[in-house]
Amino acid sequence: MASTKGEAGEPRSGCPINAAVEAFGDRWTQIVLRDIVFGDKRYFRELHAGSLEGIASNVLADRLKKLVALGLLTREDTRSGKRAL
Repeated sequence: MASTKGEAGEPRSGCPINAAVEAFGDRWTQIVLRDIVFGDKRYFRELHAGSLEGIASNVLADRLKKLVALGLLTREDTRSGKRAL
């Protein structure tokens, strides 16, 4: 699969519409965001177990990392024994 980002992880063009398509263009990213925003799910386990579409754990982890890297989600430090989103 070809990368949609430049070498530095920046969008390929300065166009905000193109940047949005690059960030949200794949099916799983939209589903993850839907479940977070409208499903009130905040943790990996909630997102994975509650996925109506059956997202694979590695795909979910990848999309969450990408959304954090893009600044669209944040990952909070957690208490001992708890995991972060």
